[in-house]
Amino acid sequence: MNANNEISALQARLDYDNLYKTLLHRYFWEVLKISLPTLYEAADKTEAPEFLEQELQKVTLDLEGGANRTDSLVRIKLKDGTNELILCHFEIQGEGGGDMPVRMHRYRQMIYLKYGEEPVGIAVLTAPRPHGEKSSYSWERFGVRVAYDYINVDIMKLEDDVLLAEDSRIGLVFYAAKCANLSGDDEGEKFRYLRLLSNLWAERGWSKDDKRVILLAIDYLMSLKNEIYVKELLTHIGSLKMKEEDKEMYVSMFERGYTAIGREEGRMEGRMEGHATGRLEERAEIARNMLVEGEPIEKIERYTGSTREEIEKLRVTL
Repeated sequence: MNANNEISALQARLDYDNLYKTLLHRYFWEVLKISLPTLYEAADKTEAPEFLEQELQKVTLDLEGGANRTDSLVRIKLKDGTNELILCHFEIQGEGGGDMPVRMHRYRQMIYLKYGEEPVGIAVLTAPRPHGEKSSYSWERFGVRVAYDYINVDIMKLEDDVLLAEDSRIGLVFYAAKCANLSGDDEGEKFRYLRLLSNLWAERGWSKDDKRVILLAIDYLMSLKNEIYVKELLTHIGSLKMKEEDKEMYVSMFERGYTAIGREEGRMEGRMEGHATGRLEERAEIARNMLVEGEPIEKIERYTGSTREEIEKLRVTL
């Protein structure tokens, strides 16, 4: 099976509407390590986590809308021999409606009624929440008060060093979500972040299946639409040192995505050279100005997408 067919087959298996649940099942321990390190350390990781998706659907059936597709109920075993229930919610990019604290509290109530156990609640925020929304649940009336605090993991507040740890595959996905939020609709910013993500992806010594799933997640979060930047990114990918099968996988992914938004390669190629030349000149001018201002090379690389070699050549001409 060639790379294009492999990508298409995997894409069919990976429900994009269910992206984070798929990633949670595959990389649960990594998610827990980032989200709640103390529980991660207490867990017996020789025992596989038990995912109770159907059970969660049953106990939340009476709630408005039922269980969200990004909610998961997981049972794990601890080193002391006891079990722990975890209610994990991912806030997917582009969502943000409703009242999360209320939903988390109601799910907790229903889970307790079903199992007689209090679940550890974790909400992983990969997208902005509505302004002013609380981060915990509370209710008070006539002196009676109920409060429920759960763990809020805001991807935007996590340190890059944590997300980019070499052994954290989910960390790279979370970093892509962070980059997507930072870049917004700016195609130039997306390109610069995707260039960095492609470097990191190429360096990782992960399995072929891991690389495919992570690449699909990055594509979902950071899809480029500008044909000039797509061409530049493909050129950059072609220059990276990695296995040919990895390179073909990455190129196939972005070519597939580009075709999916209705662009034809021939039309793209016919207009590319003039646009690309103008873009390169613009990038060089920005880098030159930053050098004059005394900005560090690392910042110029990150901001313009230029290589260190290109920047050094510009420095000589000043």
